[in-house]
Amino acid sequence: MTLCLRASVVIFFILPAQLFAQQNIITVGIQYKPVFTVDFLNTKAETVSQNAVNFSIGLNSGFAAGMVIRRGITDRYSIEGGINYVKRTYEMKVSEGNVSERSQFRIIGYEIPLSGLVYIQLSEKFYMNASLGIAADMFASDVTTAGTFVKMYSLRKSVINAGVIANLGWEFRTDKSGYFYLGASYHNPFSDIYRTRMEYDNNATHEAVEVPLSGTYFTLDVRYFFPEEPIKKYKNPTQDED
Repeated sequence: MTLCLRASVVIFFILPAQLFAQQNIITVGIQYKPVFTVDFLNTKAETVSQNAVNFSIGLNSGFAAGMVIRRGITDRYSIEGGINYVKRTYEMKVSEGNVSERSQFRIIGYEIPLSGLVYIQLSEKFYMNASLGIAADMFASDVTTAGTFVKMYSLRKSVINAGVIANLGWEFRTDKSGYFYLGASYHNPFSDIYRTRMEYDNNATHEAVEVPLSGTYFTLDVRYFFPEEPIKKYKNPTQDED
């Protein structure tokens, strides 16, 4: 279990009850999440050596951006969902002796997460939260690219993949200006998202390998939530006449 997942689980079950009242509030926000690679979080490159030809492919960069909707259930817990546009940029490297070639390609997808959140109040306006949930990843198409000596074909394992998503962050909350959020997220699909075939063809050397792409990524999250009023319960006007 990763550090982010461990922190989420601990906060879900151990935090004290001094929390900001979120009950009956729907908060809408926007977010931008640059993608980073962290080796111990299973985002490192896949490498294969075959008959003196070295193949490597891995996540290089990317970002996720979209909308966040948060619904307060109790004073302690909320549910958070939304939709994100996700661009993963991968780098492929192939070498044989003094010959080497590298190329980048993008995988475009859409992410629909659903998480449970829990809060802790750190000061009058600062809050800490953690979330844990699932996400559905939807991918637009297969991908192919070619260079001087190398061809690459990356095929979707499925149009829709499910995965776990965990988050840890901090918020500065104001009544009139909304919430300002900074945190980090870890997204890990339950299965590989693409299957990639790399082919090397140079003079008399012809080699091909197949490797999986996991789709796992780590992000830093910047969010802004618009100020919202509590949801008012509907009251039948005829009851006032009685």
